[in-house]
Amino acid sequence: MSSTIFYKFFHQKSQSTIHFDGTGINVFDLKHEIIKQNQLGEGNDFDLKLFHSEQPDIEYDQDQDVIPRSSFVYARRAPANPRAGKFGNASRYVSGRPRINRKAINASNSQAAANSNATIQQPIDDNISEEDRIKLMFENQSSAWAQTQDELAQHKVIYSKPTAAAAANPEDAPPPGYVCYRCGGRDHWIKNCPTNTDPNYEGKKLRKTTGIPRSYLKTVSKDAIDDTSQFTTDDNGEMVDNQGNRYMITDTGEYVIAMADTKTWLSYQEKQQNAVMKAKKEFDDKIIEHIEKDGKTEFLDPLALSGKKILTPPIVMTPCCRDKAKLQKMTNFNYNKNDLEQLLIDNDFHCPNCDTEDVFIDVLKPNEELEQELKAYIEAKTAELGIEDPSAAMDNALKRSNETEGDEDAQKRQNLGFQPGQMMPPFSMPFMPGMPPFPMMMPQMMMPPPPATSSSPKK
Repeated sequence: MSSTIFYKFFHQKSQSTIHFDGTGINVFDLKHEIIKQNQLGEGNDFDLKLFHSEQPDIEYDQDQDVIPRSSFVYARRAPANPRAGKFGNASRYVSGRPRINRKAINASNSQAAANSNATIQQPIDDNISEEDRIKLMFENQSSAWAQTQDELAQHKVIYSKPTAAAAANPEDAPPPGYVCYRCGGRDHWIKNCPTNTDPNYEGKKLRKTTGIPRSYLKTVSKDAIDDTSQFTTDDNGEMVDNQGNRYMITDTGEYVIAMADTKTWLSYQEKQQNAVMKAKKEFDDKIIEHIEKDGKTEFLDPLALSGKKILTPPIVMTPCCRDKAKLQKMTNFNYNKNDLEQLLIDNDFHCPNCDTEDVFIDVLKPNEELEQELKAYIEAKTAELGIEDPSAAMDNALKRSNETEGDEDAQKRQNLGFQPGQMMPPFSMPFMPGMPPFPMMMPQMMMPPPPATSSSPKK
């Protein structure tokens, strides 16, 4: 049977063909045929390299590698490497002496020693027909499989991998770190658990602490787990304490409770507050810029300690200064109520503008008209500039959250059969063990007022 291998040097345009017998040819024989076909000489001054056609950067570096027939390879002559001696050039391919692979020899020797009783394959005659070659190949395969079956029949069958629990004596104590995940004990194997014979025992479902840092875990005692009044079970049957914290178990058998990452949460809140404050400052700067441009100085806070600040409600005035004509020390006669009250207390109730005495807190005059004008002005500027007040956005978000919580509370009261504002009746039965005491009066829950009674009877 004549087979072919196609090859081409990198600098050539046309490919060449090598003919051989068999289903494949090894790298050593192929290099020998290429040197012989191209009359490249003794091969002392160059080295011949073969590369894959699909990936030209991968070389056939082992002389024992077999290349299937009808394959295509690239060939290249490289300068000889004097340091490698006879293995640094192509002379061994010309002389017909393949490179000796010690690993392959050792592997073949060990295989030969192990298969000393192996069946000797029948030699293939070059003069037989193709059908006889195929028939002889199948016969050799059948002989090899029969030999493998004989070897496997002498091996010992191992049905399962022996474990430490199966190999150990039932009376022996388990090794350190072993945990019986049925009852949580560490002094016996799970197959010897005392609860195995108890049909009414409900196993404790505990999660493992895989992936949770130990800094977030709080160790609890074994007595707290054994005390049934200290924990309950949730909908999934897992153990939780009276505060709703889920019990977990570590790899060493310790019972722990996962704690909240307070440090990270506070850091996140601080970042959020800083971001809101920064956005609020940028918003106020833009509004103040337009207030000065429009000449609306009555919208600025005269008591601002540093820089300029927008006046915030509630806005009040002193009884002695209510128009711009009376301005002396201040640039505006409108103040924030809280700031003005604190200033009056610190200055013995003297007017900050004209130093009038006895300007008490209860005589301050609210300026609701200016509050409405300031609110309308800010809304108009936000719509004109296409910006949003960060504080207003936050207030809206909190309002929506409170409304959602209020709707949920109202739905719960409706499901329980109570009207809004109605007091929950006292319990007529004792508290169950393990149940936290329910407050008799809910916070922010008012009793309905008694009906009005008249001293005179109705006619």
